[in-house]
Amino acid sequence: MIKKDEIILSCDDISKSYENGNSRTNVLKHVSIEIKNESVNLIYGKSGSGKTTLLNILAGIDKASQGNVYYCGKRYGSMGESKLAKLRGNNFGFVFQGYHLIPRISVEENILCPAYINGKKYDREYYAYLLQELGINKLTKKTSYQLSGGEQQRVAIARAMLLKPKIVFADEPTGNLDSENTMIITELFSKLNKEYKTTYIIVTHEENLMENCTQTIRIKDGEITVE
Repeated sequence: MIKKDEIILSCDDISKSYENGNSRTNVLKHVSIEIKNESVNLIYGKSGSGKTTLLNILAGIDKASQGNVYYCGKRYGSMGESKLAKLRGNNFGFVFQGYHLIPRISVEENILCPAYINGKKYDREYYAYLLQELGINKLTKKTSYQLSGGEQQRVAIARAMLLKPKIVFADEPTGNLDSENTMIITELFSKLNKEYKTTYIIVTHEENLMENCTQTIRIKDGEITVE
């Protein structure tokens, strides 16, 4: 049982459904989860199981049809959109399977986007550390058009980590990558979790993506079991 003061993120009785004419699709059904601070959490399930929907609700990108989500005891539902956006900008990092890089600017400018958008200074030594660890220090002047898929994802991860977020939400971060790039990324996640106390919530269809994760949340047909 996790102590209340150790919980950084939680959801209580979350359900999500979509209306389409006279039909309703139930994507999530009465999901309750507790995420421990400084932990690594895998949300595992097959395509269509509801795992990305759950990630987006936990991250405050999407809203549940029922139930509540809490970050450090603060309920998302009681926040206006501007406050919620500020909370995301100050505390969360996002890694998407589709990379979502801006194509016409350089790798360096892409990585520094969170600092520009949130009006924050960044740690230059930490920035250099990320470039080195991800093997992208020689790519900073290139554009995304000039990068392989693995390189683009490593750039996207550096961007997500730039401001040292409390939580990183990663949606299939290795889904399109070969084994070498997968190892680079998972090893960095483990290292940053230990060194910078970053909490990770990772959606994956790879059951054994990371060893020694804190908990595995298995999802099938919108319902979960937690290990």
